Amino acid sequence: MPVAHGSGMRSEDPTQRPDPGTGDAAQREVEITLLFCDVVRSTELTRRLGDRAAYRVIRSFHDVVLRACAPAGGEELELRGDGVLLAFEKPKPALACAIEIQQRLVEAPRSRRINVRIGIHSGPALSVASGYFGANVILSARIAAAAAPGQILVSAAHLQRLENLELPIDAGRWLTLKGIPEPSLVFSMPWRAKRGGVVEPPCPSLAHEAFLVTLERARESDPDATEPSCMLGRRSAV
Repeated sequence: MPVAHGSGMRSEDPTQRPDPGTGDAAQREVEITLLFCDVVRSTELTRRLGDRAAYRVIRSFHDVVLRACAPAGGEELELRGDGVLLAFEKPKPALACAIEIQQRLVEAPRSRRINVRIGIHSGPALSVASGYFGANVILSARIAAAAAPGQILVSAAHLQRLENLELPIDAGRWLTLKGIPEPSLVFSMPWRAKRGGVVEPPCPSLAHEAFLVTLERARESDPDATEPSCMLGRRSAV
C-alpha cells in the first residue's frame, strides 16, 4: 500500500510490510490488474485555490474516480488525498475506467480542472487478507509515476492481455523505472475525444510486437519475477 505523505498519497513509495497475522494458508497467487492514478501538482493546486476550494476539487476528483470504477467492476483499494489505487480482475475494464476518468476530468470548468497521471499493469500478485503483495505491485506504481500529466501509460504485459482492442496505440518506449533492474516497455493509450473518435498515435511496428513476445517469455522464464516485494492494501484493512 502506498504510504500517506502530507496531504495525499504518493504512489512512488508503495512499500509496506506484510501483515504478520496473515498465515500462509490465506495467501494465494492471483492474476490482477492494478490502476494507479494521482493528481499532478496537487500542492500547487492547494496554494492557488486555498484549502477549502482545493478540497472541493479533490472531492470532485474522487467522485469522478468512483463513478468510473463502479461500472467497470473495479475494487477501490485506496482513495486518499491526491492518490487513487484500484484493482480489477480483468485488464480491459481497467483501461475503460482510466479513459472514463480522463475524459470526465477535462469536462470540468477550467478554473477547477486538474491533470492526473494514470499507470496500469497486469500480472500475478499474492492476494492476502489486507490486499495484494508482490513485485508487480511495485511495477504498477513505477509506471504511474513515469506517466506524463494527462497520460494513461500501460505496461506491455497489460497490453498483451487486452483482447479485441479497438483503440490505436503508440509505438511504445523502453523506460528505466526506479527500483526495477530491467527496462520496461510501456505504451501510451489514447483517450481524448476528437470528432466522435480519439486521437490516433502511430500504431506499433512488427518490431515492437516482437518485443512484447520477448518480454513475456522473459517474465515466464524468470523464477524471481513474481517474488513478493510490496504490499497494496484495502482501505478497510489499514
